[in-house]
Amino acid sequence: MQQATESQRHHGIPVLLVTKDEDFATSVHQLLRPNGYHVSLAPTAEAALSLASGASFKLALIDRRHNVVGALRQNHAFRHIPIIALQPLGEPWTEEETVEDLAAGFDIVIESHRHREWLAIIKALLRRQELQAAPLREFRVNGLCMNLDRHEVTVEGQSIQLTPKEFQILRVLLQHPGRVLTRQSLLNLVWGEDYALEEHALDVHIHALRHKLEDKPSAPQWILTVRGVGYKLSAD
Repeated sequence: MQQATESQRHHGIPVLLVTKDEDFATSVHQLLRPNGYHVSLAPTAEAALSLASGASFKLALIDRRHNVVGALRQNHAFRHIPIIALQPLGEPWTEEETVEDLAAGFDIVIESHRHREWLAIIKALLRRQELQAAPLREFRVNGLCMNLDRHEVTVEGQSIQLTPKEFQILRVLLQHPGRVLTRQSLLNLVWGEDYALEEHALDVHIHALRHKLEDKPSAPQWILTVRGVGYKLSAD
């Protein structure tokens, strides 16, 4: 259970275990490895941070006897992954201590000997993490909807046919509802920063989009002009 090499990380979900107790580490490793996890061991917060610089851990397990979660949560590698406190068998703890642990940065505190329970919790936390990290595939603003999987745009349930560039422009606007985007930022996001294109070309596409989306293109409901700046998608 030493630092994971690049080839080893492909043989399981990378998990960090922080403990100085070798017997405890062995029992955790023996449980996790057959269930598809690769465990890297760190005895201290410093060692954990060092390991994190060369690995992308999906989850951290910390021996509750070690007060390291605060130091880990301050590092970007551990800021958003689940961190579980494992309570060793026979070590007493109080409800107040559990509340303090959760406030310090743990997602949950569980007893290490309840194997089935904490394996289920690990799977649930990782599944939730994966769903949160997945890119949004559908955007909705009032009656306007874009589904990326179907490459479809609808207004009040009615399908609207857009050109590829019109689709990309609308996607950027839908990703930033209510936010004013300059003409240049829209050009960069849709055509790329290295692509030379006059701002008037964007205005032409916006004009075409309004005629396809809006009931009254001259008084748009969704794609609004912010004079002297650019455009925004109304989120009202």
